Amino acid sequence: MSVGSKTFLQDTVPGPVTLSKTSVVPTIRSRWADWLEIVFVFVVFEGVMWTPRSLGHSLTIALVVVSVLWFSFRRNSRAELGLVWPSRNGTILCLATGGLVAIAIPVGALLSGQSVPANPDWPTFHNLWPYVIWAFAQQFLLQSFFFLRLESQLGTRWAVLGSTALFTVAHLPNLVLALMTCAGAVFFTTLFRKYRSIYPLGIVHALLGIAIAYSFPDSLMHHMRVGLSYWQF
Repeated sequence: MSVGSKTFLQDTVPGPVTLSKTSVVPTIRSRWADWLEIVFVFVVFEGVMWTPRSLGHSLTIALVVVSVLWFSFRRNSRAELGLVWPSRNGTILCLATGGLVAIAIPVGALLSGQSVPANPDWPTFHNLWPYVIWAFAQQFLLQSFFFLRLESQLGTRWAVLGSTALFTVAHLPNLVLALMTCAGAVFFTTLFRKYRSIYPLGIVHALLGIAIAYSFPDSLMHHMRVGLSYWQF
């Protein structure tokens, strides 16, 4: 940030500007660091999705978690990461909009002749509470990690599209879930762009995921699995 005022004229005439290596290198490193972190985390995350459960699989999960947390907290404040509540109006808007969509999903399923719950034995309670945690983790990954880095490199609008693309690809080969995810990611990142908080988004994400799980049959959703586990269902 410049020290001089943008409103008032300066008394001194600026001299010639010389660019030293020390003034240029940090910007270049920061730019490359953002892209390298994005690619690294996404590739390792996809490795988790496409490898069978094993010791290596568990270690890959640990690598994703540690990398995302390390990359995020070493450069961003809690407020920048969205680890604060938005204003009351922002909270109400996020929860009300997401809640209405979550209600509309099973209602639409019933109106189309689909029974709700669509699957008699899934999901159960022990499936639901881990999903709530996973919903918040996904919002942190989507917003606090991918969106912030893409925003610093591409600007806010392109960051919304870029984050949405990454989030959608991560849900393949489950095409139905990927399409829903694409719409959801636009919704989530648009709200994060405005209110900068993942807390109400995590709640809404959990509500929408649970609504989808109860409203769509396993023959279509494969237990909402993605990656290799989609084919192993």
